Amino acid sequence: MSSEKTVFYKPGLFEGMTEKEIDAFSAKLKRMKFPRGTQIITENEPADSLFFICKGRVEINKGLKNFETPAAQLSILEPGDFFGEMSVVDEEPRSASVLALEAVELLVIPKEVFIELSFKHPPVMLNLIRTLSSRLRSTNELFAGLMDDMISQNRLKAIGMAASKIIHDIKTPLTVIVLTAQLVENLFPGSDEFTQSIVRQTRLIDQLVREILDFSQGVESTPLIQKVDLIRFVEDLREMNEVALKGRDISFVVENKVDDFVYFDENKIRRVLMNLIKNASEAIDAGKEIKLTASMTSGWLQISVIDNGPGIPPRIRDRIFEPFVTEGKVHGTGLGLPICRKLVQEHRGRLEYIPLEPTGSRFDIRIPQTIK
Repeated sequence: MSSEKTVFYKPGLFEGMTEKEIDAFSAKLKRMKFPRGTQIITENEPADSLFFICKGRVEINKGLKNFETPAAQLSILEPGDFFGEMSVVDEEPRSASVLALEAVELLVIPKEVFIELSFKHPPVMLNLIRTLSSRLRSTNELFAGLMDDMISQNRLKAIGMAASKIIHDIKTPLTVIVLTAQLVENLFPGSDEFTQSIVRQTRLIDQLVREILDFSQGVESTPLIQKVDLIRFVEDLREMNEVALKGRDISFVVENKVDDFVYFDENKIRRVLMNLIKNASEAIDAGKEIKLTASMTSGWLQISVIDNGPGIPPRIRDRIFEPFVTEGKVHGTGLGLPICRKLVQEHRGRLEYIPLEPTGSRFDIRIPQTIK
């Protein structure tokens, strides 16, 4: 068997398929050859295909908004590997660039062909998950090493570069999850309520990482202002938090005094509130209470998260919205509150902390309703 054919049969994407099945499948696909140094894919260009490497090696790199370091190498792929997998589940532009490190031959697998293959040969999806899991483990190790080397020089710059690197790699397993959810939805009619929830949550993870990258690079993003049913919005927050808090004997109380529609970016403000509620839950003991209140005053919507815990220590109160300021959290990064403030400020609003007496904390989100 020639080395060219062996690449298809070795453990990888097509493992579990017979030689006859692989030959029949690959014979229908277009092959493309690129000389060394060719830019095979350019970041942000349209995407509609997955690429399987038959010969040669390629470099995956991500552009950075940094004059000194314009791009970061994400990985180097060899024969039997694949790239461009995100195009099989969405129509978003390419998230990274691909460069031929030597003469390369690729098998082009269009989106519709890959989905058809997954239906006919389900093990292909498991092979994809297995391969991407291995990549993610390697990425975690590289990420840890990158952070160790760079934090001492410039912490925000280090986090920005690391976030840029993991955006591509974390989307890889998330892509598999989204594709699997779509397959489940097709195989089991009536499951769309659950599969769409999976899709929404996976996309949320990607958005969270991008927010870290934007914050570290000082990039401002325009909020998507929407008409929001605040009654439903706060009820969703109740449902998402009440059970978990009750299991820790923490009361969660909601007091909404606004019965009209309001205007803000629902996803961003939800993430701010979830972060504030999470912070409060980690700071208080069993038997305590977290309260979410909403009111409208002089054209400003105010949503507050209040707890009767110990409060924030006076020595750091004036710096809690600064990066890397944290207290009492073993795994805290000190970026949660600064990012929350940035998201609120992008609404031309304010996020403020008010200490309560004798103990407790209150965070006020104030959003002008003239932004609609």
